[in-house]
Amino acid sequence: MRVLIVTACALWLACPAFAAAQKPADTCLDGRAAMDAGESAQAANLLLQCLATSEQEPEAEVQTYAALGAAYLAEEAFEDALSAYNMAFAIADTQQAAIANPGLWRNRGIARAELGQLDAALSDLQHAALEMPDDVLTYLNMGFVYQQMERHADAVVSYDRIVQLEPEWMGAWLNRSSALLDAGMTSAAVADARQAVELDPTNGSSLNMLCWTLIQDGRADTALPLCEEAVAIEPDTGAIVHSHATALEAVGRLDEALALYRRAHQLDPDDPEIAADFERTRHP
Repeated sequence: MRVLIVTACALWLACPAFAAAQKPADTCLDGRAAMDAGESAQAANLLLQCLATSEQEPEAEVQTYAALGAAYLAEEAFEDALSAYNMAFAIADTQQAAIANPGLWRNRGIARAELGQLDAALSDLQHAALEMPDDVLTYLNMGFVYQQMERHADAVVSYDRIVQLEPEWMGAWLNRSSALLDAGMTSAAVADARQAVELDPTNGSSLNMLCWTLIQDGRADTALPLCEEAVAIEPDTGAIVHSHATALEAVGRLDEALALYRRAHQLDPDDPEIAADFERTRHP
């Protein structure tokens, strides 16, 4: 289970501010203001105009491309974001301009991860972690990349850091629970999921994770009431409906599970585990 919260605000705050000495054109200032307001699509358009119409010193131009990348990242236009970040690094390299904020490494790593460029993403995120050892967003994405690479022990270490930094955040425990489950450490995964529920007992994702880890631990009877609570809170989330179906099947209530496997597949047909169970049970 991936619990990854990326907001325009978080990305923009990590980007260096425009240097006042450069006196950027109005479109540059307006682009920054749009990002501050969470209007990332408008910000991207204004920052493109800024780059097309204003002369900037190399360091200011690096900052503008970094802001443009953040705008595209917030819009989930990952290829455009990566192009903007690559341009920022190219200018810094060829013009001996400083990278003023290591958040640029992190954000390019996020774009690369979303595009499946896992080795390059990991390299960027590791660089960011060295310079920003307390940045939760870096470790979230590093953990996700490790999970995609099936480096489960490394993912656990990344999420350990988040638990240390934000022990009161439910998502820290959910992410580590997921990685522990991938690593075959089921009892520890259950413990982390239980901690997430204690922090937010009415959250569908936390209840679902505890339900799922208990199923994997062979305790479907205990899991089932939690699955029922989770699906009551989030009835239209495929993963949660799938967990409920799995618990029902595990306690011998297959007839009820069949309809829920179909429902989960309707909600999330691209999930491979949901699709596999749907195919397995569609002709019992």
